[in-house]
Amino acid sequence: MSSIAYEQLYHLDVASLKAAADQWSDVIRRYRQWGEGFGDGVVKSFDQAGWTSIDGTAVFARAQIAAAEKEFGDAVTEAKGIRAVLEDAYEELHKYKADLHELDAAAKRNGVRISGTGEVSLIDPDEEGDQRRGPGDVIPSRNEETILLWQTRIALILTAAANADQSAAIALKRNTGKGGDEGFNDKTVKSIDQDEAQRASKLLKKYERGEKLSPAELKELDRLMSHNQKDPEFSRMVIDDLGPEGTLRLAQDLEQERAGDGPNKDKYNNIQHALANNIATANRDKEFSDRWRKDMRELGVRRTGDDGSQPYGYQTLTTLLKHGDTADYPPRLTTGLTDDIIAAEKKHPDLWNEYDQANAGADVDAVAVVDPVDDMLGIMSRDPDTATAYLDPGDDGGNKRLEYLLNERDWPDLEVREVVRGQEPTGNIDHIDASNTRVGLGSVLEAATTGEEAGPPHTAGQARIMRDTVELMDTEPGHEEIKPNLRQPLANCLADYTNDTHEILSGVQGSYTHEAPQAHGKGLFGDAHMAPDSDKLIRMMRGISEDPEAYGTMHKAETAYIAKQMEDEGGNTADSVRDPVRKGGSALGAYDAVREDVIYDKRDSANAQEDWKAKTIYHVAGTPVTMVPGIGDAAQRILDAWTYDVSNEEKGYNNDAAAAEVADRSLKSQREMQFLVDEWANGPGMPGMDDPSVNDLQFDMRNDHTTGEKLANDAIGR
Repeated sequence: MSSIAYEQLYHLDVASLKAAADQWSDVIRRYRQWGEGFGDGVVKSFDQAGWTSIDGTAVFARAQIAAAEKEFGDAVTEAKGIRAVLEDAYEELHKYKADLHELDAAAKRNGVRISGTGEVSLIDPDEEGDQRRGPGDVIPSRNEETILLWQTRIALILTAAANADQSAAIALKRNTGKGGDEGFNDKTVKSIDQDEAQRASKLLKKYERGEKLSPAELKELDRLMSHNQKDPEFSRMVIDDLGPEGTLRLAQDLEQERAGDGPNKDKYNNIQHALANNIATANRDKEFSDRWRKDMRELGVRRTGDDGSQPYGYQTLTTLLKHGDTADYPPRLTTGLTDDIIAAEKKHPDLWNEYDQANAGADVDAVAVVDPVDDMLGIMSRDPDTATAYLDPGDDGGNKRLEYLLNERDWPDLEVREVVRGQEPTGNIDHIDASNTRVGLGSVLEAATTGEEAGPPHTAGQARIMRDTVELMDTEPGHEEIKPNLRQPLANCLADYTNDTHEILSGVQGSYTHEAPQAHGKGLFGDAHMAPDSDKLIRMMRGISEDPEAYGTMHKAETAYIAKQMEDEGGNTADSVRDPVRKGGSALGAYDAVREDVIYDKRDSANAQEDWKAKTIYHVAGTPVTMVPGIGDAAQRILDAWTYDVSNEEKGYNNDAAAAEVADRSLKSQREMQFLVDEWANGPGMPGMDDPSVNDLQFDMRNDHTTGEKLANDAIGR
């Protein structure tokens, strides 16, 4: 591909390109006039003369006149094609020139100088920013990173402009035809997009037929697809030309390239990425999307290949779509296609299952399945607003999608038929959860309940989803099972709602314990919060806590929130922090109950207990708090002191058994709350940890801890 220099684009005379396109309008007008004159003066006169001849001369003459008349029409067609290409070229190059000028202005506003030839430098560089970082100084300095950022932005614009220039040149060459004896070209394209779409489709079909693309063809296909992956007209033309079946076959071929290790794997991956974006871009148009999805409803439940060994159409399609820029996909595609697939699986149960057989008593490992619904949920999770709208039950509870996914759906799994002697079936069938089951569900729940930024405030829709998730996933006490792939996402969700869980676990805020469930998630001050039954919340926490890292996520968020409340609500007396301290003791008492129940259930294996405790303390001590925004300096000091104390003690041990001892000491809530209160009391202007009022405060905290722990034990049936 030819390149365009910075100064060429910056000073490009795009006005002359527009003038050239306008001049072709005059050419079209003259060609049309000449054609009309030829028709009136020659064609009509010849026909009116009524000339005939025995030797066929008259027929030959009429054919020559018709050919000449067609040339006038073809001349108009060719001129229109040339004008269209020039107009497209003008629009694109005008845009890229404007982008470059705006980039130059933005650079100056940010203290960056771009020279007349595109060289980047800092106007007033910070000397400290010149220091390279990392072991061996391999990480660029801050100044170098700034320069690289602006160089990259320049390069992106220049590459796009060069692509536009090359595309226009190729389209112009095609529209002018071969000339000579062949005359004017009657097969012109009406736009650069049309030209590139036709050439891309031709190469894609050649590849899909199993024919090898030459290096030049593959390079050109890579360029065409990458350059036009977000172009609506190109995308619709390519997807239409390939057809639904051709698109699925092509997607399957490209997925095989990704799984292989061929020399051109990167180029084929780029093409796969672009094809996914083409489908998404084309689906922005409602008319196209309705027609395309209708075709897919039939193909989605059929095998892609002819031999019955390939995946179903929907499996192939969602596998392809995962490789695109999923955050940019239109809701029409993500929500509509998900609903289509759910409707299909309701008509065809077990469609996505995998099958195997094994001897009686043999261990069978879990395998991954291609679950198109879960794939689409994962894709949808990249757009939190759409995820929320899709799952929100609504004020009237009319949207049942969340209920279907959490409680009603028969999730695809591995169905194992038991045999003896390797072939004779016993009639027993085992169902083993797929290793990747509900991964997309976990992601979409996290996106739908939390939104873009960590922590409150939450919208009413987000809070309804969180509340209903807790309610719908509830189980009997003692059976708090949550699928492994949902534990960490749900922990992240609850950590994001720590302001709510803190109040619920403390059991003293009436709006959370009684009013809010009937008020559809609206808080006292108009902010939205989730307010499920406290017992159900505790049982969800217990199920999540089978994963020690997930438990650590929730526990650390609660600790951070307690420190924040002590700062936000407190003054410099023990009475001023009594409310947050008592609530903190009660909430952490519930965490004690949950943690002890997990450990108790692992009583048959000391190693399992030690492993869980060690991983918990590693996570609590070693990860930053991100789920509780707005922590001030005083709260951060308290939190840092506690984290340092835990991590410093943990570093002194080098095995899981010793780390488990640290977890037993450090994560017991009475010790933790005592530490937090002491740190607060020893702060500037505070009464000091030995003050009698602080001792009374610690006593109250211990009483509330006992209450919180008991209520949680009752909820989980201990």
